[in-house]
Amino acid sequence: MEEHMQPCPNTTTISSRRRPTLLLSFALAGALMATAAGPMPAASASATLDGDAHAQDVRGALELIESVPDDVLVQGDAATAAWFLENGPGARAGAIDDRGLVTTQASVLGCTAAIATVIASTAFPAAKILKVKKLIGELGGVAKAVQIFWGASFSYEKLQAVGGAALALAGELIGITSIKEECFS
Repeated sequence: MEEHMQPCPNTTTISSRRRPTLLLSFALAGALMATAAGPMPAASASATLDGDAHAQDVRGALELIESVPDDVLVQGDAATAAWFLENGPGARAGAIDDRGLVTTQASVLGCTAAIATVIASTAFPAAKILKVKKLIGELGGVAKAVQIFWGASFSYEKLQAVGGAALALAGELIGITSIKEECFS
């Protein structure tokens, strides 16, 4: 590193009101970080897919989205946020102080920063989560969606060639230029 660069602090304070959105943004950010490893032959895809960290990140993010009950989502954004506070991956992490602030450690770079910024500023509305869940179902579930993304090397251009629900799902997750530039090759 150059001498003029300062290390980033790793402790961030966020309001508990934004906590579900930020937790989802970090899950999605990890899910969408990609390398240009290239597609693997179908015979070896399953074994390699299980050991691929990026594929596991995508799986975790899509499983998080799938875990939100539809009856909660149809109640709207406030009910969804409350559900995430009680049931999301961060429900057991971090401490809420007397001002309602949560202190959490995070390392935010490139793709993660782009997604966290977009989702934290515009929210990830319940209607969008319902649409993502529908697209995951059209692809045959989380495992199949991850396999398709992985087979396309998490490349947006390759996903455009695949088209259909895979492209629509990628579009829902990365519909902002900054995320597209940071997360997909």
